[in-house]
Amino acid sequence: MSLYCSHWFLPGCTSTQSISFSPNVNYAVSIDKKHIDAVRSDTNDVTIFQNETAVGFLRIEPVPDDVSSASEFLDTLRSITDKNGVKTEAMQLPTGFSGFAARNPGHPTGYVTHDENADSILVISFPDALFDEISGTVSPGI
Repeated sequence: MSLYCSHWFLPGCTSTQSISFSPNVNYAVSIDKKHIDAVRSDTNDVTIFQNETAVGFLRIEPVPDDVSSASEFLDTLRSITDKNGVKTEAMQLPTGFSGFAARNPGHPTGYVTHDENADSILVISFPDALFDEISGTVSPGI
C-alpha cells in the first residue's frame, strides 16, 4: 500500500487537504484528512479510523481463477446482493472504472473494477455521509 499525506500526518510529506491511499497498483482513493485520525493497514486491506472508531475500509479482492473477468465477477456479486434484498445501483466513477454500490442502510459498500487492469476489484465501505465523496476519487494506483 502506498500513502501520500499532509505534513501533520507523517513527517516529510507535502501539505494537502487529502490523503491518497493506493492499496495496489490498480487503485487509489483520496480521503479528506479531517475524516482520518488513524489508519490500520493489513495485506490488501486499509481500515480508516476517526475518533478511535473504524469508520470505513478499502479492500482489494482478487478475481477468482474460475471467473473469466472482473466484469463477470462484479455481475455475480451484484446478482447475489440483489437476491439478498439489498438495493444496488451503478456508481458514479471516473472514466476507466466501473462498479456498483450495495446500499446497506447507513453504510454502503462499493465494488469497483479498473477497466484496463481487471485482475482485482476494489471494495469501498464508508458511512453514507462519506461514501459518494470518497468513491468519486477513485483513480489508478501508484
